[in-house]
Amino acid sequence: MAALPAAGRRTAPLLERAVIWLLGAFVAAQCFGLPLLGVGPWALWPTLADLLLWLALLLAALYRAPVQLDLRPIGQALAAVTALSALSVLLLFVMGDGRLDVALPFGVFQLFKLLQLLGVFWMAARLPLTQPVLAGWERAARFGFLVMVVTVVWTYFSPAIPQTLGQVLPRGLGVSGPWESYYLHNERGLGTLGYNHAHVAAMVLVQGALLMMLRPLKSNSWVLLGIVVACFLSGARAGLVGALVFVLLESVRTPLRSTVMVLLAGLLGLAALPYLEADLSSLIARQSTILEAGNAENLAGRGDIWQTYVQNLAADPVRLLLGSGMGSGIANNGSNAHMMVLQVLYETGIAGFSVMLLLFWGLMSRLYRLRERRAGIALNVLLGLWATTFATETLYPNSAFGSFLPLLALVMAVALTPASLETAGGEHSASLQERPAAGQPSRTLGWED
Repeated sequence: MAALPAAGRRTAPLLERAVIWLLGAFVAAQCFGLPLLGVGPWALWPTLADLLLWLALLLAALYRAPVQLDLRPIGQALAAVTALSALSVLLLFVMGDGRLDVALPFGVFQLFKLLQLLGVFWMAARLPLTQPVLAGWERAARFGFLVMVVTVVWTYFSPAIPQTLGQVLPRGLGVSGPWESYYLHNERGLGTLGYNHAHVAAMVLVQGALLMMLRPLKSNSWVLLGIVVACFLSGARAGLVGALVFVLLESVRTPLRSTVMVLLAGLLGLAALPYLEADLSSLIARQSTILEAGNAENLAGRGDIWQTYVQNLAADPVRLLLGSGMGSGIANNGSNAHMMVLQVLYETGIAGFSVMLLLFWGLMSRLYRLRERRAGIALNVLLGLWATTFATETLYPNSAFGSFLPLLALVMAVALTPASLETAGGEHSASLQERPAAGQPSRTLGWED
């Protein structure tokens, strides 16, 4: 390899350190998902996490580093899915459903979100995820998770946060879309995460799982408890189901500790119930309908929406096979499907749904084969998230879900990195040529011309 300029040898490690710090800040900033700037369409109004992500991508593009060998297959699969999604957006022009003015912006947003996901995975897959790096990210994840839980609890019992933030952050009837409802209606349990209850629960679950992954040898019972409490207070029924599935799967590993945690939480709940009964009665009634999921009255209108989607798919074999194009669901049917399988089938057809199944099967298989604690937590959180998809489009690009997918990409990058690489390469890439781990290619940093 030709000798790199002296400036490149000095600058590349500094850029890598900056990307590591920015991704840590990106993790911490997940607790504040409200837009900071009212620029462009409301769905693209940038949050703090968005700004940090774009800055990190800019710096990451300025230096060369190889993607970890263990992460290359998933990275290539994500790149392929993004390319196929671009073709799906072009399919909108072929189908000619007459609502292109609505469908195209949503399709472009979905592609935009997938590019963010791919960018985060690419950045993380090139970094040396050593113990000092992960320790720094653990502090960031802990801060973000605690703020999430505190603000969800706070906004359930008081409207002070949205009322205060609504005086300084961008908003306005007719321009801020659903964000206006966050400030105007003060819906309970949304924290400072977003306007959608399912999004709030999903963010709490993934942030909590990331925190647990970054402290695999420590007790995480309090994290599990925080996940359940915040998801319960968020009011998202599907989100609570996903959280309970995750907690149950994690509890299998430490049954005694988990049993003690559940008993203590139950005793605290019973002690607090007389004081909180008036505030929690409606929420308890709502969340208890999870046990009657087959009752159409508890579906909040989803039954009619699902029927519309199924009828439209059955009426057109071509649409069932190839889909109508990304962004077409809400344009042609008046709303999202509120069920991921139906949404994916309608917009990308059996072809797209098959690609999604192959992607997640490959991802979950690799996590299972690693048989490491971090990978096990990631596998369990994916199973929990899949459990939520019967009532929402959790794992599919959705304008209501903010930076959820990019955060999930970072979680998967951390999970797929073998623990044996944590001690390889020192704190950061201090030199242009690093000692490779067993089976890994030589890791060379360089200035991007």
